[in-house]
Amino acid sequence: MNITFLGGTGFVGSNLVNQLSNTENNITILTRSREKNKNMLVYPKVKLVETDVHNADELAKHTKNSDVLINLIGILNEKGHSGKGFKKAHSDFARIVLNVCKTNDIKRILHISALNADQKGSSHYLRTKGEAESYLMTYGRRFANITIFKPSVIFGKNDSFILRFSNLLDFTPLFFPLACHDAKFAPIYVEELSKFIIGTINDTKSFNKEYNLCGPKTYTLKEILELIIKLKKRNIKVIPLSRKISKMQASIMEFIPGKPFSLDNYNSCKIDSVCESDFDFYSDLETIIPSYINPK
Repeated sequence: MNITFLGGTGFVGSNLVNQLSNTENNITILTRSREKNKNMLVYPKVKLVETDVHNADELAKHTKNSDVLINLIGILNEKGHSGKGFKKAHSDFARIVLNVCKTNDIKRILHISALNADQKGSSHYLRTKGEAESYLMTYGRRFANITIFKPSVIFGKNDSFILRFSNLLDFTPLFFPLACHDAKFAPIYVEELSKFIIGTINDTKSFNKEYNLCGPKTYTLKEILELIIKLKKRNIKVIPLSRKISKMQASIMEFIPGKPFSLDNYNSCKIDSVCESDFDFYSDLETIIPSYINPK
């Protein structure tokens, strides 16, 4: 098959491409910068195409011969605070994707969303993710077979979750003030998630279905941070912040370059990222992250 990736150069996308490269499928990755991601060309059946996927005409041109489209595009933070960035990346983009799939008669769509995504969500992130899901399942299933994956936080080598805390700890002397310390997560190992996603491509039982996906173990954010501290062999005490102080911290960090923590992140953390998983994953943090968290 001809499989086209949107967002294929990111953390999950790279892992999926790595596993799919061992199959007979032809893979096309649409990217904003071919030069920046040319490392993906080590895979013999991978083609990198530089384009603007938000341009419907460009997207239609480069997906004309696709049998399967996998959408991994999403953002955790936006420039500004209006929600327009989330809307463009999630709900508006889902509409573009569907129109292009209909035009090019693409019958198979895989879409990566998020656990707790809801049109009435407490954050721009969860709300626009929910809007995208609703649009795909309401209109897309009329002409295509769609599968939506709704994972809790995803971890593994080169992730943006565990490593973000690990890098922050490198600049932390004795105390780490932690917002939303009691927020719960059920992390999923990226290798296992990728295998599951690939396994659904031709599985008719997964057509027009949404999967809530959680790892085998639930952790509070404080427990995750303390595990990383232990692995890095650091003597740092975690200071849990109240909800009020957590919100204040988020308001301040909104204006720090890179937005390490934002009000939208704070609002997302109000809902625990845990579930009764629709698929059994096995690897927990203790088993995997020692391989990529090194002591300072």
